Amino acid sequence: MENSAAAGAIGSRSRWLPSRGAGIGTASVCLCVLLWQGLASSGVISAVVLPGPLDLVGRAIYLAGPASNPPFQLEGDILATLARLLGGFSLAVLLAVPIGIAAALSRPLELLLMPFVGIFMAIPALAIVPILMLLTGIGNATDFTVVVITACVPIVVYVHDGVRAIDRKYFWTARSFAAGRADVFRHVILPAAVVPLLAGLRMGMGYAWRSLIATESLTALTGGLGYTIFQASQFFDTRTIYLYMVVTAVLGFAIESVFRAAENRTAVRWGVLASGKH
Repeated sequence: MENSAAAGAIGSRSRWLPSRGAGIGTASVCLCVLLWQGLASSGVISAVVLPGPLDLVGRAIYLAGPASNPPFQLEGDILATLARLLGGFSLAVLLAVPIGIAAALSRPLELLLMPFVGIFMAIPALAIVPILMLLTGIGNATDFTVVVITACVPIVVYVHDGVRAIDRKYFWTARSFAAGRADVFRHVILPAAVVPLLAGLRMGMGYAWRSLIATESLTALTGGLGYTIFQASQFFDTRTIYLYMVVTAVLGFAIESVFRAAENRTAVRWGVLASGKH
């Protein structure tokens, strides 16, 4: 009993401790930052070309405060980009999930829809921006549409493949017990599709995030991370460019980590992944 209690206490504490992989990752990032600061401070490369992390901290404090023009510019740009991302991504999910399920369950729909998914998968997001600018104009409409398209494609693919991979014996078993379509969807299709769906959401969010930052630099009229990066490049404001690149990377990593954690937890819950191996 005492050994079991001790093991339980150790396991409970271990859940709150950082994993070895996380520690190695954090150490490597810190080392890169130190090397970056050392190189910038050495004067080997001009501070205009390569500002150091300390310079970026000072720039972030200024842009996040009331003295910037506009006031609190950094927060405003982050919120503008996240608003475009979440709005477009939400619509992409509402469109992509039914399309993926329908294409997996219906051979005619699969033949009709999946070739177009493959076509959009092969076209870079920036390649369709000029066409969208002609159709929707410069502004949020183009940014929104790019997010919808780039997020839809991987979500459809993952959901489609997840449902197609369901063993047909589960459908036969459900029907042998007189299960209706709603019961089959709830007890067979949904459990099988939820993990691929989360993987598709993670991939779709990653594609949408990168595409949005690039598109904002071309189409956004006011605010946004990509917009400010482009504006800063016009004045060779490298401190702002580097700062916004770091902010973009950190936010993208944080968003991806949230989706990955949700995906792993769901996989463990449904028995797809062994606990402790994710």
